[in-house]
Amino acid sequence: MITVYETGSDLIRENKALLDTAPLLSVFFMLDGPAITHPDKVNYVIRAERDDRVLLAMRAEPYSLLLFGDPEPADELADFLMRNDYTVKGLMGSESVCGRMAALLDSRYGIRYREALAMDFMQASEQTEPSSPDVETPTDADLPELAALTECFIIDCGLTDEVDPDGIRASLDSYRVIRADGLIVSMAKSAPSADFDLRISSVYTRPGYRGQKYARRVVNTLKNEILGRGRTATLTVDRNNPISNRLYESLGFVRVCSIGEYRRD
Repeated sequence: MITVYETGSDLIRENKALLDTAPLLSVFFMLDGPAITHPDKVNYVIRAERDDRVLLAMRAEPYSLLLFGDPEPADELADFLMRNDYTVKGLMGSESVCGRMAALLDSRYGIRYREALAMDFMQASEQTEPSSPDVETPTDADLPELAALTECFIIDCGLTDEVDPDGIRASLDSYRVIRADGLIVSMAKSAPSADFDLRISSVYTRPGYRGQKYARRVVNTLKNEILGRGRTATLTVDRNNPISNRLYESLGFVRVCSIGEYRRD
Protein backbone atom coordinates (compact mmCIF):
# COMPACT_ATOMS: atom_id res chain seq x y z
CA MET A 1 0.00 0.00 0.00
CA ILE A 2 1.25 3.46 -0.90
CA THR A 3 0.35 6.67 0.94
CA VAL A 4 1.32 10.03 -0.58
CA TYR A 5 1.27 12.76 2.04
CA GLU A 6 0.12 16.32 1.43
CA THR A 7 2.99 17.79 3.48
CA GLY A 8 6.21 16.64 5.08
CA SER A 9 4.79 17.56 8.47
CA ASP A 10 1.93 15.11 7.90
CA LEU A 11 4.41 12.28 7.35
CA ILE A 12 6.35 13.21 10.49
CA ARG A 13 3.23 13.47 12.63
CA GLU A 14 1.73 10.16 11.49
CA ASN A 15 5.01 8.23 11.68
CA LYS A 16 6.64 9.88 14.71
CA ALA A 17 6.80 6.65 16.71
CA LEU A 18 8.69 4.92 13.90
CA LEU A 19 11.04 7.85 13.32
CA ASP A 20 11.81 8.01 17.03
CA THR A 21 13.12 4.43 17.02
CA ALA A 22 16.37 5.67 15.40
CA PRO A 23 16.57 9.47 15.78
CA LEU A 24 20.04 9.81 14.24
CA LEU A 25 19.04 7.91 11.10
CA SER A 26 15.75 9.79 10.80
CA VAL A 27 17.22 13.22 11.52
CA PHE A 28 16.99 14.48 7.93
CA PHE A 29 13.27 13.66 7.84
CA MET A 30 12.82 15.81 10.94
CA LEU A 31 14.94 18.66 9.59
CA ASP A 32 13.80 18.84 5.95
CA GLY A 33 10.29 17.43 6.16
CA PRO A 34 8.54 20.61 7.39
CA ALA A 35 9.84 22.49 4.34
CA ILE A 36 7.83 20.27 1.98
CA THR A 37 4.49 22.07 1.95
CA HIS A 38 3.43 21.60 -1.70
CA PRO A 39 4.62 18.16 -2.83
CA ASP A 40 5.05 17.32 -6.50
CA LYS A 41 7.02 14.76 -8.52
CA VAL A 42 10.34 16.32 -7.42
CA ASN A 43 9.66 17.09 -3.74
CA TYR A 44 7.52 14.45 -2.08
CA VAL A 45 6.82 12.37 1.03
CA ILE A 46 5.56 8.79 0.73
CA ARG A 47 4.86 5.78 2.95
CA ALA A 48 5.04 2.25 1.54
CA GLU A 49 3.56 -0.57 3.64
CA ARG A 50 3.40 -4.35 3.32
CA ASP A 51 2.14 -6.66 6.07
CA ASP A 52 2.64 -3.97 8.75
CA ARG A 53 6.19 -3.35 7.56
CA VAL A 54 6.75 0.32 6.75
CA LEU A 55 9.23 2.16 4.56
CA LEU A 56 9.22 5.98 4.51
CA ALA A 57 10.53 8.02 1.58
CA MET A 58 11.16 11.73 1.34
CA ARG A 59 12.83 13.82 -1.32
CA ALA A 60 13.63 17.53 -1.05
CA GLU A 61 15.43 19.11 -4.00
CA PRO A 62 18.43 19.03 -4.50
CA TYR A 63 19.01 16.17 -2.04
CA SER A 64 18.89 12.42 -2.49
CA LEU A 65 15.80 10.34 -1.81
CA LEU A 66 15.80 9.58 1.91
CA LEU A 67 14.68 6.11 2.92
CA PHE A 68 13.89 4.97 6.46
CA GLY A 69 12.29 1.84 7.82
CA ASP A 70 11.93 -1.77 6.68
CA PRO A 71 13.31 -2.78 3.25
CA GLU A 72 10.44 -5.23 2.63
CA PRO A 73 8.03 -2.68 0.97
CA ALA A 74 10.80 -1.38 -1.34
CA ASP A 75 9.23 -3.27 -4.27
CA GLU A 76 5.98 -1.31 -4.04
CA LEU A 77 7.83 1.96 -3.54
CA ALA A 78 10.18 1.45 -6.50
CA ASP A 79 7.33 0.51 -8.85
CA PHE A 80 5.19 3.43 -7.72
CA LEU A 81 7.97 5.97 -8.20
CA MET A 82 8.93 4.69 -11.65
CA ARG A 83 5.37 4.24 -12.96
CA ASN A 84 4.43 7.77 -11.91
CA ASP A 85 7.62 9.52 -13.09
CA TYR A 86 8.83 10.69 -9.69
CA THR A 87 12.35 12.14 -9.55
CA VAL A 88 14.72 9.87 -7.64
CA LYS A 89 18.37 10.67 -8.50
CA GLY A 90 20.38 9.53 -5.43
CA LEU A 91 19.38 7.30 -2.53
CA MET A 92 20.28 7.81 1.14
CA GLY A 93 19.60 5.58 4.11
CA SER A 94 20.76 2.40 5.80
CA GLU A 95 22.72 -0.11 3.74
CA SER A 96 19.93 -2.68 3.91
CA VAL A 97 17.24 -0.32 2.63
CA CYS A 98 19.30 1.46 -0.03
CA GLY A 99 20.87 -1.79 -1.21
CA ARG A 100 17.42 -3.33 -1.68
CA MET A 101 16.09 -0.29 -3.52
CA ALA A 102 19.19 -0.05 -5.75
CA ALA A 103 18.92 -3.74 -6.67
CA LEU A 104 15.25 -3.34 -7.59
CA LEU A 105 15.82 -0.27 -9.75
CA ASP A 106 18.61 -2.11 -11.54
CA SER A 107 16.80 -5.40 -12.14
CA ARG A 108 13.42 -3.93 -13.08
CA TYR A 109 14.30 -0.63 -14.73
CA GLY A 110 17.96 -0.87 -15.72
CA ILE A 111 18.93 2.04 -13.47
CA ARG A 112 22.23 1.31 -11.76
CA TYR A 113 23.46 2.82 -8.51
CA ARG A 114 26.73 2.63 -6.61
CA GLU A 115 27.48 3.51 -3.00
CA ALA A 116 29.30 6.86 -3.26
CA LEU A 117 29.46 7.76 0.42
CA ALA A 118 29.51 5.53 3.49
CA MET A 119 29.06 7.56 6.65
CA ASP A 120 29.10 6.74 10.34
CA PHE A 121 27.02 8.66 12.86
CA MET A 122 29.09 9.37 15.98
CA GLN A 123 28.15 11.01 19.26
CA ALA A 124 29.89 12.32 22.37
CA SER A 125 28.39 12.99 25.77
CA GLU A 126 31.48 13.75 27.89
CA GLN A 127 34.15 16.44 27.86
CA THR A 128 37.61 14.98 27.20
CA GLU A 129 39.85 18.07 27.11
CA PRO A 130 39.57 21.82 27.71
CA SER A 131 38.31 24.23 25.04
CA SER A 132 40.81 26.30 23.08
CA PRO A 133 40.85 30.07 23.75
CA ASP A 134 41.92 30.64 20.11
CA VAL A 135 38.61 29.40 18.72
CA GLU A 136 36.15 32.21 17.97
CA THR A 137 32.85 33.05 16.32
CA PRO A 138 33.26 34.64 12.86
CA THR A 139 31.84 38.05 11.89
CA ASP A 140 30.09 39.41 8.83
CA ALA A 141 33.49 40.34 7.40
CA ASP A 142 34.33 36.62 7.27
CA LEU A 143 31.37 35.66 5.07
CA PRO A 144 33.30 35.54 1.74
CA GLU A 145 36.04 33.42 3.30
CA LEU A 146 33.51 31.06 4.93
CA ALA A 147 31.73 30.64 1.59
CA ALA A 148 35.01 29.81 -0.14
CA LEU A 149 35.95 27.28 2.56
CA THR A 150 32.49 25.73 2.38
CA GLU A 151 32.91 25.22 -1.35
CA CYS A 152 36.25 23.49 -0.70
CA PHE A 153 34.58 21.31 1.95
CA ILE A 154 31.84 20.25 -0.49
CA ILE A 155 34.39 19.34 -3.15
CA ASP A 156 36.64 17.47 -0.71
CA CYS A 157 33.73 15.39 0.61
CA GLY A 158 32.32 14.61 -2.83
CA LEU A 159 28.96 16.12 -1.94
CA THR A 160 26.36 17.45 -4.35
CA ASP A 161 25.38 20.45 -2.21
CA GLU A 162 25.77 24.03 -3.37
CA VAL A 163 27.16 26.95 -1.37
CA ASP A 164 24.36 29.03 0.14
CA PRO A 165 25.75 32.46 1.16
CA ASP A 166 22.43 33.51 2.65
CA GLY A 167 22.30 30.34 4.72
CA ILE A 168 25.83 30.95 5.99
CA ARG A 169 24.91 34.51 6.93
CA ALA A 170 21.77 33.37 8.75
CA SER A 171 23.69 30.77 10.77
CA LEU A 172 26.89 32.76 11.33
CA ASP A 173 26.66 32.47 15.12
CA SER A 174 26.77 28.67 14.85
CA TYR A 175 30.23 28.67 13.21
CA ARG A 176 33.49 28.40 15.08
CA VAL A 177 36.83 29.22 13.45
CA ILE A 178 40.51 29.45 14.23
CA ARG A 179 42.93 31.81 12.48
CA ALA A 180 46.59 31.78 11.52
CA ASP A 181 48.61 34.04 9.20
CA GLY A 182 45.61 36.34 8.79
CA LEU A 183 43.39 33.52 7.47
CA ILE A 184 40.63 31.31 8.76
CA VAL A 185 42.50 28.03 8.67
CA SER A 186 39.89 25.71 10.19
CA MET A 187 36.13 25.85 10.73
CA ALA A 188 33.15 23.87 11.95
CA LYS A 189 29.51 24.64 12.69
CA SER A 190 26.67 23.25 14.78
CA ALA A 191 23.09 22.74 13.73
CA PRO A 192 19.90 21.39 15.32
CA SER A 193 19.43 17.67 14.83
CA ALA A 194 17.24 15.38 16.93
CA ASP A 195 15.59 16.61 20.13
CA PHE A 196 18.55 15.58 22.28
CA ASP A 197 21.54 16.69 20.24
CA LEU A 198 23.30 19.31 18.16
CA ARG A 199 25.14 18.15 15.05
CA ILE A 200 28.66 19.29 14.17
CA SER A 201 29.19 19.70 10.44
CA SER A 202 31.24 21.52 7.79
CA VAL A 203 34.50 20.57 9.49
CA TYR A 204 37.25 21.81 7.17
CA THR A 205 40.92 22.79 7.43
CA ARG A 206 42.96 24.42 4.69
CA PRO A 207 45.37 21.86 3.13
CA GLY A 208 48.51 23.79 4.10
CA TYR A 209 47.49 23.83 7.76
CA ARG A 210 46.46 20.21 8.25
CA GLY A 211 48.21 18.02 10.78
CA GLN A 212 48.66 20.94 13.18
CA LYS A 213 45.64 20.18 15.42
CA TYR A 214 43.57 23.15 14.21
CA ALA A 215 40.53 20.97 13.48
CA ARG A 216 40.95 19.24 16.82
CA ARG A 217 40.78 22.55 18.68
CA VAL A 218 37.76 23.80 16.74
CA VAL A 219 35.75 20.56 16.99
CA ASN A 220 36.60 20.02 20.66
CA THR A 221 35.63 23.59 21.59
CA LEU A 222 32.34 23.31 19.71
CA LYS A 223 31.69 19.91 21.30
CA ASN A 224 32.25 21.38 24.77
CA GLU A 225 29.83 24.24 24.03
CA ILE A 226 27.17 21.74 22.98
CA LEU A 227 27.70 19.62 26.10
CA GLY A 228 27.57 22.79 28.20
CA ARG A 229 24.06 23.38 26.87
CA GLY A 230 22.97 19.99 28.14
CA ARG A 231 22.91 18.41 24.68
CA THR A 232 24.76 15.51 23.06
CA ALA A 233 27.24 16.35 20.28
CA THR A 234 26.83 14.31 17.10
CA LEU A 235 28.47 14.28 13.68
CA THR A 236 28.83 12.17 10.55
CA VAL A 237 32.18 11.00 9.24
CA ASP A 238 33.25 9.24 6.06
CA ARG A 239 33.76 5.62 7.07
CA ASN A 240 36.73 5.44 4.67
CA ASN A 241 38.56 8.45 6.17
CA PRO A 242 40.83 7.01 8.88
CA ILE A 243 42.30 10.42 9.80
CA SER A 244 38.93 11.95 10.67
CA ASN A 245 37.80 8.78 12.40
CA ARG A 246 40.86 8.76 14.66
CA LEU A 247 40.43 12.46 15.44
CA TYR A 248 36.82 12.11 16.52
CA GLU A 249 37.43 8.92 18.48
CA SER A 250 40.25 10.64 20.38
CA LEU A 251 37.77 13.39 21.34
CA GLY A 252 35.35 10.89 22.84
CA PHE A 253 33.02 10.34 19.87
CA VAL A 254 31.71 6.79 19.46
CA ARG A 255 30.05 5.21 16.44
CA VAL A 256 26.28 4.75 16.83
CA CYS A 257 25.00 3.76 13.37
CA SER A 258 25.79 4.06 9.68
CA ILE A 259 24.18 5.57 6.59
CA GLY A 260 25.06 5.44 2.91
CA GLU A 261 24.43 7.55 -0.18
CA TYR A 262 23.97 5.79 -3.49
CA ARG A 263 24.35 7.63 -6.80
CA ARG A 264 23.49 6.65 -10.35
CA ASP A 265 26.34 5.27 -12.43
